[in-house]
Amino acid sequence: MIPAREIREKAREYGVPETTIERDYAQNWLLKHLSPMNMALKGGTGIRKVYIENYRFSDDLDFTLLERMDKDILKELLNKAIREAKEGSGINFNDEIQIEENVNGFEIPIYLRILRRGGTPLKIKLDLTSSEKESILLSVERKEILHPYSDRCQFQAKVYSLEEIMAEKIRSLFERIRPRDLYDVWYLHNRIDREKMLNTLYEKCRFKNVEIDVSSLEDRKSDFANAWKNSLGNQLKELPGFNYVYDRVIKQVGEYETNGNS
Repeated sequence: MIPAREIREKAREYGVPETTIERDYAQNWLLKHLSPMNMALKGGTGIRKVYIENYRFSDDLDFTLLERMDKDILKELLNKAIREAKEGSGINFNDEIQIEENVNGFEIPIYLRILRRGGTPLKIKLDLTSSEKESILLSVERKEILHPYSDRCQFQAKVYSLEEIMAEKIRSLFERIRPRDLYDVWYLHNRIDREKMLNTLYEKCRFKNVEIDVSSLEDRKSDFANAWKNSLGNQLKELPGFNYVYDRVIKQVGEYETNGNS
């Protein structure tokens, strides 16, 4: 395990709380031992962990299962991964896990301690989408993990393509109010294959019966704005202004809506 000094130095360097660095570091070790499982990393954590170095931090680990998986088998595999991550890293992961089923799959909170010995432990939430609840349209890639810490944690992870991550992020804008989706769509706009992403987006929206409708985003502007700083403030050193990001995303999504209806 890296020394406490390194965690504190990284927190100062990136302008985030020490707990953000602790969680990010623990995520990598957990990912290493989850990587043999047949599931693909996605979302903001997928962006940070394999595609864009020093991207915004993320609290959760989001995956889509690539096969149907029984809850008991899933628990056995997760317990094994947590045990191995604990042994390999020295991080004090809690061995006891509870798997909560939801409409899309499974949610598993994992608790750990690094710097703090008392008080509330840190939490990493695993969010696993069942294979039948999501349509993966582009090839799942295998990428080297980005590990900006001094110990050795080298491995490859199965991950969505950047275009598929972007497509799901845009769709999510019309399913929920999470400022990180807005930020990710803005940031990735010029970093993806636009044609490939659009074809994926329209198919994914059809799969979930979601409509790309700019007016619905405009109706919820204040909701996104009110949650902007609280949601992203601990994940970035310099948070861009909400209106700047929002206006550009509205313009981008307006183009996607027009193309989708043409």
